[in-house]
Amino acid sequence: MMGSQKQIFNGVRVLDLTQWLAGPVATRLMADLGAEVLKVELPPFGEQSRRVRFGKNDGSRIAPSSYFAMQNRGKRGVCIDFKRPEGVAIVKEMASSCDVFFENFAPGVLARYGLDYEALSAVNPKIVMCSISTYGLTSPWRARIGNDLVGLAEGGLLHMMGEPDAAPAYPASAIADHMTALNAFGAISAALFHRERTGEGQFIDLALVDCAYASHDWQLAAWGASDGAIDPQRGGTQRTGTFPYGTFRSRDGFVAISCIDEKQWAALITRMGRADLLEIEEFRTNAGRLQNQAMLTAAIEEWLQSLPSDDEAVRIMADELRMPVGRVLSVGQIARDPILSERTVERIKSPDGRELPMLKSAHKFSKTPPAIPGPAPYLGENTREVLRNLCGYSDEKLDSLIESGVLVETHPG
Repeated sequence: MMGSQKQIFNGVRVLDLTQWLAGPVATRLMADLGAEVLKVELPPFGEQSRRVRFGKNDGSRIAPSSYFAMQNRGKRGVCIDFKRPEGVAIVKEMASSCDVFFENFAPGVLARYGLDYEALSAVNPKIVMCSISTYGLTSPWRARIGNDLVGLAEGGLLHMMGEPDAAPAYPASAIADHMTALNAFGAISAALFHRERTGEGQFIDLALVDCAYASHDWQLAAWGASDGAIDPQRGGTQRTGTFPYGTFRSRDGFVAISCIDEKQWAALITRMGRADLLEIEEFRTNAGRLQNQAMLTAAIEEWLQSLPSDDEAVRIMADELRMPVGRVLSVGQIARDPILSERTVERIKSPDGRELPMLKSAHKFSKTPPAIPGPAPYLGENTREVLRNLCGYSDEKLDSLIESGVLVETHPG
């Protein structure tokens, strides 16, 4: 569980004032690559996601919930009331010794406390600051409060999900948050690389809507090339404009099949024992197949359900026909799958004795592999240690600040 002695972000210190998902995921990815991430939370309860619990055994009143633990493992917890001038001064003092300052409060909130980029760069010109909001700080709508759902809606992704004649379908996973987290991870990495070359810090303004809209790989191209005549719509179980390219009911559930050219289609139909369909001219072209989706879907699903298992269906199409195909799996099925879970899931022990499954970093480096550095902190667990080592605070000063409520510390047990 301990990280490598030689990791990409060894020596990089991140002051993490983010909450919920997009920011915490980005800093979690940095922690897995060796960054020292100082998780700063407000008293008296800390970040709201600490209180998201899935059942009575999911943590305790003070132990991190599994939701919080997933995104904040390996970070060091500091609890500071930076709504008070004394707390602001402490955060600025910490920022003077940090490489990255990361926040996703509503636009303008930290500026009211004197913790905007202008104030932070005054004490540390080399600092890289990243802010995440819904619409971005240059938007006329910057003051509006949003979240993943709004990002997906205003970024055009919800419009592309669901049946054509039904309401847009929410994917039940915070895709816009995760997309923004990955963009933040990349942007911060690029800014640190720029600083390595020039010595300059800078400010990064990221928006959930921007990151969601940036995923439209073919949709915007089609709209632009057609002078607006094509405005892509959702296609239900199939990708708009292509067939077969989507999900099909199978023996065990559903299988996702992607047929990307006519050669693959001919090979699939022949392997299904339905080469007779190739004798019908309109079935040989994508345009014709789109006009006959219902009939062809029924043929494909009849074949899938005749096979002994979805594993066999995937084996035939993936290994014999060399087609892109996969089972439609649940989170639990993936966590139990010996092949898929090897690269995606790692189990760690929490301080209260629970074994928690954790998402592994998807970044697989040959020389500097990521590693989960440890469990998530209790609220303010490292407050005293961090401020003593980072800012040189005496025990007397720490005692006074804790007694006044500016700082909070909590320990396991």
